[in-house]
Amino acid sequence: MHFQPSLPRLPIPKLEDTCKRYLSAQKPLLSEDQFKKTTIYVNEFLSKDGTELQRRLIEKNAKNVHTSYISKPWFDLYLKDRKSLPINYNPFLVLLPTSDPNYNTQLVQATNLVISSLRFMKSLKENILRPEIFFLKPKTANSNIFQTTAKSLPPKFSWYGAYLFKAFPLDMSQYHNLFNTTRLPKLEKDEIYEDKSGKHIIVMRKGNFFTFDVIDEDGYIYEPHAIASCLKFILEDNTSANEYPIGVLTTSKRDLWADARNHLSHIGNHEILQKIDSAIFMMILDDESIGTDSNNVIGVNYNKLLRTYLHADGTNRWFDKSFSLIVTQDGHAGINFEHSWGDGVAVLRFLTDIHKDITKQPRFCRSDIEHLPQGAIKVKKLQFNIDNKVQDIINTEKRKYVEWINELNLDHVIFTEFGKNKCKKFGYSSI
Repeated sequence: MHFQPSLPRLPIPKLEDTCKRYLSAQKPLLSEDQFKKTTIYVNEFLSKDGTELQRRLIEKNAKNVHTSYISKPWFDLYLKDRKSLPINYNPFLVLLPTSDPNYNTQLVQATNLVISSLRFMKSLKENILRPEIFFLKPKTANSNIFQTTAKSLPPKFSWYGAYLFKAFPLDMSQYHNLFNTTRLPKLEKDEIYEDKSGKHIIVMRKGNFFTFDVIDEDGYIYEPHAIASCLKFILEDNTSANEYPIGVLTTSKRDLWADARNHLSHIGNHEILQKIDSAIFMMILDDESIGTDSNNVIGVNYNKLLRTYLHADGTNRWFDKSFSLIVTQDGHAGINFEHSWGDGVAVLRFLTDIHKDITKQPRFCRSDIEHLPQGAIKVKKLQFNIDNKVQDIINTEKRKYVEWINELNLDHVIFTEFGKNKCKKFGYSSI
């Protein structure tokens, strides 16, 4: 966060420029007569209401120097929308599969993901995470003179020093929302909830919820063997798939889910919901495999992979959580994240960093499994109390969700004829 205090604020464009850009965007879409009418309306707005609205915006922006004028509308855009989160909003990212048999099993992959995620979180909390910087000249990132200059400048002026090197530090204010954060369904407008005291994660398998601490009382990450032992215990749990999977309710339209959640809380599930909301993050262990496809060069069944990480059947998901790491039975790994708390820059950086960490120095491998302690007493299974009303809602929402995802046509194309190297060859920027 070294550059955060010196980041320049996003300027408010001149009203005239905003109107010109609006008309430029409309012109290709409208007939000549329609465009003439639109131009008249825009000019009328510019000479009347627009001037007053622009003045109010500038005045409001001056009173909120800690943020951007687009911040509140951004959050309102997401939090007021009543549509379902999966497909409509929640994006996903998938890690490239590893062919190394020492690290591509579900238990090993999940253990390393948990540990590297916690290492990222610790770096963020202790303010030692490498700043997010966009370099026009990537080689500058490893330049000694840039590193020395950036560190020596006071935080209030550091951004301008980086600018001299054509390096542009980016806003990292959303990063703290990655962990211990959940979107709570509320009538009319949802809320983003944070509880940084949580030292546990939630693990979902077969629609069931498990939890265990991953940070000790002194703030240290538990040893890899301890975390792996807990995950192994969950993977070996022979409980059948949950007949009434609560997670499917997070696929619902937000007002319906808000009502259902209130009812769940009133019938004795407040503490369980609080445990989920305050968890550092969600780990999803799927019993299904992605499988292979001989029709593409990598051999992965991409259509199955896309559906698994985009939506699945909803029974083993909790789409409200800031992010869920998802590991399939055959070791594929990725992330599905709720979008209202921030944009994809933070998530991409997070996933890139933990992937590098796992690749460079994995903390757990297949041969370590045989040395794990037997039993994991620290794992607690969360049992929801549900009544007939909840059962009926779950059955209805599960049916509606399956019908909805079956209406989605999804396919992929692997295109290898053009990319970064071709851009460089022709002298164009690959960014």
